[in-house]
Amino acid sequence: MAKKEVYVVPHSHWDAEWYFTCEDSHILLIENMDYLIALLENDPTFPSYTFDGLASVLDDYLAVRPENAARLEALITRRRLLAGPWYTQCDTLLIRTESLIRNLLYGTRLAGRFGHSMNIGYLPDVFGQHAWLPAFFTDLGIQYCVVQRGIYTDQLQGDLNFYWRAPNQKTIATHYLYFGYGPGKFLSAQPDYLEQRLLPILDQLAAMSQRTPNLLLPAGGDQVLANADFPATVAALNQCQTAYHFTLADYETYMAETWADTDFPHVIDGELVACQKSRIHRTCHSTRYDIKRQNWETEHLLLDQLEPLAALASLYGITCPPRLMSRLWKTLFAAHAHNGIEATNADPVNHDIKQRLISVERSALSLINLLKKKLSHQVTRQLGRENILMVFNNTPHPLDPLVSAVVFTRSPHFTLRHHGEPVACTLLRQDAIDGGKKVIVTAQGEKLEPAENYYRSEILFTPFRTPGLGYQAYDLEEQHPEEHGGAAGSAPAPLVTTQATRIENRHFRVTLQNGTLSLENLRLNQRIDNLLTFVDEGDDGDEFDFSPLESESPLRFHHFRLIATETGPLISRMTLESVLLLPEAIARRTANQRDQPVTLRTLIQLRHDEPMVRIQHELVNSVTGHRLRVQVNTPVVRPASSYADQGYAILRRETAGRYLPGWREAGFVEKPVPIHTLENVVYVKDRRCLFGIITRGIKEYEVLPEENSIALTLFRSVGLLGKDDTLWRPGRASGINNKVVHTPDALMRQKMTFDYALIFEDAGMDEAAVYHAVNRYRGHHLTYQVQHLNTFEERLERFAIPLPDRPAPAAAMKLAIDNPRVMMSMCKPGPDNALIIRVFNPTDAPETFTVISDGGHQISRLSLNETPQETLTGAIALAGKAYLTLAIYLSGPH
Repeated sequence: MAKKEVYVVPHSHWDAEWYFTCEDSHILLIENMDYLIALLENDPTFPSYTFDGLASVLDDYLAVRPENAARLEALITRRRLLAGPWYTQCDTLLIRTESLIRNLLYGTRLAGRFGHSMNIGYLPDVFGQHAWLPAFFTDLGIQYCVVQRGIYTDQLQGDLNFYWRAPNQKTIATHYLYFGYGPGKFLSAQPDYLEQRLLPILDQLAAMSQRTPNLLLPAGGDQVLANADFPATVAALNQCQTAYHFTLADYETYMAETWADTDFPHVIDGELVACQKSRIHRTCHSTRYDIKRQNWETEHLLLDQLEPLAALASLYGITCPPRLMSRLWKTLFAAHAHNGIEATNADPVNHDIKQRLISVERSALSLINLLKKKLSHQVTRQLGRENILMVFNNTPHPLDPLVSAVVFTRSPHFTLRHHGEPVACTLLRQDAIDGGKKVIVTAQGEKLEPAENYYRSEILFTPFRTPGLGYQAYDLEEQHPEEHGGAAGSAPAPLVTTQATRIENRHFRVTLQNGTLSLENLRLNQRIDNLLTFVDEGDDGDEFDFSPLESESPLRFHHFRLIATETGPLISRMTLESVLLLPEAIARRTANQRDQPVTLRTLIQLRHDEPMVRIQHELVNSVTGHRLRVQVNTPVVRPASSYADQGYAILRRETAGRYLPGWREAGFVEKPVPIHTLENVVYVKDRRCLFGIITRGIKEYEVLPEENSIALTLFRSVGLLGKDDTLWRPGRASGINNKVVHTPDALMRQKMTFDYALIFEDAGMDEAAVYHAVNRYRGHHLTYQVQHLNTFEERLERFAIPLPDRPAPAAAMKLAIDNPRVMMSMCKPGPDNALIIRVFNPTDAPETFTVISDGGHQISRLSLNETPQETLTGAIALAGKAYLTLAIYLSGPH
């Protein structure tokens, strides 16, 4: 009988930081890479080494050893050292899908510049796999995928090789690492190791690879040094009398040779989140909520504001430095590494991750300020006047129906006008600002003179229609009632404060009665009582996993006290307060002592004619060792499925958890609880209605069918990294053995804000309408006032900058898409003055759309790596569950 072929793949899984710091990792990287380069150059019997599918290590290493760039290039070109396709091994479920694509773009491009990007969509340690990865990999020209986590054994149907299929039906040839990425880490030909460890593993792999004689044996681990003895070890193994022949190889060789000889007919669909053989850590998605929220804010600034604004500005000769944008993205990718954004790290590491996100946010805000200022200055040159308010629309669809802005005036009374006509405004807040002092230089020395006081006003208004990517200028006209007999003209209407226990708009009515909230859908004539309940329970786990207390009943709070109700023409809002009496720590919780009051303030908003209910909670957490969720009652009775967005489609998930019965007896490494992530929205539906929640940085939910509710995990408070044998995770601690790292920052004793919105529509609401609701809640507009009163609200207003001389019109619409069912996920400036956009169709039905501009244009279809493919004209077809990347060259007036 012919021997089975074992492909031994030397590799390292490289965590940039974890329970150790980034500085530790970087110093170790230099040592290991120096050794590895010398090993590969000097030992031709060591064929290749895989460096975790990463390209970021090339940047990190060459920042210290730039003189070794040619040596690296030679090894990568000859495929002795394999890097890419990732820039960093990111968590695929906690970040925006566009960030996921960019990570792959930067990784493949960087590795490609050195000669070769690994032809493997490599996923050795990510905690759950994004459903669209098969499409992204194949669209980047990657032929194969190797994955460890997320697959149930019964999904395999007897073979570790299968096709993995994305929602748009694109597939990739995939291999499942049943024993993870380290079964050959300590490879040896010693009899004890061979008989007791290696051969049982190979026998199991052979039994699960019935269609091929080829077996894959990864030989590596976390931060390992390349083992120079592997060639001798493999030669010694081949002298042993076994059923196996061993070859040092790489993942590309194994996949190419295995799939060339065999057809593997089995297909596995969608996201991979199983936790049978490898842990997924479903509840780390609510660890360190502050990092998750900061990431949402930072990605929102980059993708929804800065890049579209930069695309618009580029049409007027205003540019963002590409290298600066690249630096921002790479900093973001460093924060997205799987342990990073999951926040399963030591406190110093999580501090660095959060600071990276904040650093990108600050740079993005500064760039946004510059772009707005320069564009607005061009408009003032054409108008010949200042004190205008600019509103920028950052999508190819109509501008948000209501726009919020901050304006500064000397008088508390002012009117916003468009083409001379007053614009209806609501004054949300107004503060008198002390102008401070200004320094006057005189012959006698410096002299301080008082600066004039002024007012800061937050307003909400209905903007003039802007059908696509563009802007509108509004005049801000100050009024002085004392000069006009006390009349304030068309000044914004202030909110009126009352003690009313009800707010409503055309769609909804929210009522506080006897301390509980109800929500009525006025169009559907449906009512939800006891709308919100806060559920708190002990958390005896660690940063990786929530662990309930075995005998505890969760504490439930649904009583609200009215603080104030404010109403105006465009908005009504109700401020409420709840006091949660909680145990101060785990020890008091087990003793059933509830002695720590935590005050939670809730703001509920209904905007004019807006079909959603905006909700915000705010608290200062003073309690440790617990998990707080908000449970939202729904009108859907015993939902069997939940629906949540991931990338360009809505995924359906069972609410019951079919693998829960007997999970421990079946040997699952983690309890398969039906707790899931959402990118933006989750909903349930029946024949009568659809009810959902859109979030900002809240990433974890569970549908409770017995209670007809959706539970959002607001945050976890847990101060350990590395804990053995928790209730939902039997066995060893994750990742760290014989070491418990205390992480007091993860106890979340801080102020936190949580934002989400409720949607409640008839059952006819489809996926496109859901995505439109997400975009509306997220907000895609920016505003800027040309003024000289305040130089602190915008980040760079105090500094002189060179301003462009060319004028620009008071209004512009540069790019629009005529089909509202076609969504945009990205818009950025491209080479040769192109605008690069990515559009998608979330529904099953095909759609067509036309690009509209203010002049002529040409359209080129791009590959996912942004290489031109073909020229498109006329209406563009977009199949169901499809996405498309386009370069649009505008030839009209700029």
